[in-house]
Formats: sequence, structure tokens, C-alpha cells
Amino acid sequence: MLIESLVISIIVGMLRGGKFSRLSNLSVKKLWLFVLALIIQWGIVLFGLNGNEFVLKYALELNILSYILMFIGFIINIRQRTFIVVLIGMLLNILVMFANGWRTPISIDGLRLAGYSELAELTLSGKLAFYVPLDTTSKYGFLCKIITVPPPYFFPQVFSIGDAFISLGLFLFIQNIMIDESYDKTGVVRFNYKSRI
Repeated sequence: MLIESLVISIIVGMLRGGKFSRLSNLSVKKLWLFVLALIIQWGIVLFGLNGNEFVLKYALELNILSYILMFIGFIINIRQRTFIVVLIGMLLNILVMFANGWRTPISIDGLRLAGYSELAELTLSGKLAFYVPLDTTSKYGFLCKIITVPPPYFFPQVFSIGDAFISLGLFLFIQNIMIDESYDKTGVVRFNYKSRI
């Protein structure tokens, strides 16, 4: 969902008269925190589905680590107001994880509807340390991964309200940068000059 949000935001920004080049002038403190967090999360999913023993064994710890890295990054860059929306989404996801033993309940029917039958079976078998089947015992069920986008959407998925907030925050963040003229490069060289006359 994050990738679609970024791509759509860039397209909308350009349609609104924004400039893609302004994104290159953005200064994000400790950018490596976000990059590392995303790499960890993608790695958990990719290697976890391939049955990597290390990832399956430490998926829970790795997932928590990725959230800690992102949380620190957002706090450092909190001056970007749209990051507050992202932070709300993260806190909602963390609340769900904390209330359910640091695992995120996910809809098995949603996974199957989205075409991820293999992931559904792995979740049911308990082999995924970061997901558990959503059932009547799940706490804050409405905040769990229950929103399903099935085919023919090009990237079927099951996401949570928290995920939606995170994607919305990133969408607004990109919009603000692309539209804000203060991120333009003026190309003007300024000199400090003191007259002695």
C-alpha cells in the first residue's frame, strides 16, 4: 500500500502543478532509519514466505525493531506536520500488536480472497511470528488487518486502518513538498558584502 500511495501522490502532485524535482531538495534527518526499517519489513515478508529459518525464528523481534527505527525517525522529523498522520497510523498498529501478544491478527478469509492462500496457511499453522489468525478473541479487531483489496487490483493486499493512516500521511507529505515553492532551487548565488565606504 505504501508504494501505491507514493506513486499516486507523485502523479497527483504533478497534475496539481507541483514539481517532482522539489523532492530532491527535501532534507530528512536520519533518512537511513526509514530505509533500514522498510528493508527489515520487506525482508520479513519475502524471506518469511520462502521459509528462511532465521527470519521465521526472529520475525517478531525484527518487526518490533523496524517499528522502533521508524518511530525514532518520525520523532526526529516531527516538524513535518504530515508525519503526525503517519505517526498516528504507527501507534494504531503498535496498539494492536501490543494487545495481541506483539502479533498482528489478520483476516484469513481476506488473505484467501486477495490470492494469498499460502500465506493464509502459514498463518494458520503458526509459522509466522508476526501474524495470527483474526478470530473472536482478537483484541481491537476493527484495527487489525481486515481491509481487503482483491484482484483484479494489480497488487492485492490486506491492510489495517493504521496502514491506511500511514499511507495517507505519506501521500500528504509528498503533496506538500511537490506543491511548496520554497523547495525550488533558485540557482542564485548570494554573497556577503560589507562596504567600507
